[in-house]
Amino acid sequence: MQPIALQCRAATIFKPGGALDEEGFRAYLERFIDHGIDVYIASAGSGEGHALRWEELRRVYEITVETCKGKVEINANPPEQNTARGTIEQSLLAIEAGMEIVNVYQPANWHGYKPYGDELRAYYDTVLSALKHPVALAPNPMIGEGPSPALVADLCQRHQQIVSINLVGQPVLYFLELKALLTRDVRLFVDIHSTPNALALGAAGLVGGDLNILPGSYRAYATAYEKGDVAEMGLLFWEIVRTLKYIKKWAGPNSRVIKMFMQVANLQGWEGGVREPVQMPSNSEIEAFGKGLRALGVREFDHVLPN
Repeated sequence: MQPIALQCRAATIFKPGGALDEEGFRAYLERFIDHGIDVYIASAGSGEGHALRWEELRRVYEITVETCKGKVEINANPPEQNTARGTIEQSLLAIEAGMEIVNVYQPANWHGYKPYGDELRAYYDTVLSALKHPVALAPNPMIGEGPSPALVADLCQRHQQIVSINLVGQPVLYFLELKALLTRDVRLFVDIHSTPNALALGAAGLVGGDLNILPGSYRAYATAYEKGDVAEMGLLFWEIVRTLKYIKKWAGPNSRVIKMFMQVANLQGWEGGVREPVQMPSNSEIEAFGKGLRALGVREFDHVLPN
């Protein structure tokens, strides 16, 4: 059995006042190295990629290369765009900075955009023809109408630089159909809701933003799966899903609830909070949030949250 890979769409750390906190970001990345978790950087949700200036995007990629290269897989998750040109520009910035894999979304559904006819195929062909570098595709339903499993499989056949497919938010049936259509090995990553079935059927691992909050639980879940410890898997699945249900109220976007968790866990860099338009809740609400986390009965929180 291949080890189960874990990949996190990591948060970006700021100083009070809003500047990029390079020291805090390095320390934050060390959490993933410690747990053997690969990183995706500059996600529009967890990583606040849309709130980063061009040079800040370059810098977070550079810091990730300096801190993590050779220790965990270092991947870029440039914020989604609504044109092939924008996606190419964002991707080339990450490639130039030394990121190993670049994640590519479908066009964003800004102003109600919905792809018509062969627009999706043309978009991907334009982007992939310009990127001679390992790529992950992410047909994320949150962003808008995305490619069918048949189109993704066709793209994988014609563009050999596609090495991964990230299926956050997709049902397990999408995974099953895509896996049946693929004609070569491409890593398929799913979220926790598709497990354990997707893992048993060949998924390479788990990906998402909630690994910012539960890195230890996800690592323990992967280990339990590899050992065939069904009872421990079940308990960890319950702890993870219970946490996701509790934090959902604050998780639009993920960056808010991640920074709330950082504050209650007293992780280095929490003081910088989030960038606009997102705002942090009041300290009293965050204190109540922390009490709620402690009451969930999640073992990881017993170790990382102060009493």
